[in-house]
Amino acid sequence: METEAFRQWCLCIVAASAAATFVTVIMPKGSMEKTVRAVIGIFVVSVICSPLAKFDKSDFLVEAFADYDYEHANMQELRECMVSACKTAIDSNIREAAEAFDVYPESVQIQISIDDKNCIIIHKIAIKILDLSPKNKEDLSEKLEKKLGVPVEIE
Repeated sequence: METEAFRQWCLCIVAASAAATFVTVIMPKGSMEKTVRAVIGIFVVSVICSPLAKFDKSDFLVEAFADYDYEHANMQELRECMVSACKTAIDSNIREAAEAFDVYPESVQIQISIDDKNCIIIHKIAIKILDLSPKNKEDLSEKLEKKLGVPVEIE
């Protein structure tokens, strides 16, 4: 990630956290509390995940939560939905970058979890591509690491 882009991302996280805190403080107690907290959580997580997706091409969070039932919000289901949305965004970015090298991944393995503090943790990204030269393998790995911000294993 470029330094300026990283700085902007950090500022967005700080602003989103401040806004979420403000809304939480002024929010009235009652039946809508769980729903508002779920929406705030989605908002903050979407800001954190924003470097993983190109929102000009497809808004993966809008698609992932289009049919989500906020009335009966369940934190575990919400976490599973976020993990799925992040995996979809990462997979899409990987396939797009691979196409630039005129290669197509045979398989993509993405291991993601959400910890107790609702932080998304990317444990591993592994790609299997047949017939890729060592030079292209190194170039693609560097491009993906720069784009996603995490190391990518290419087999």
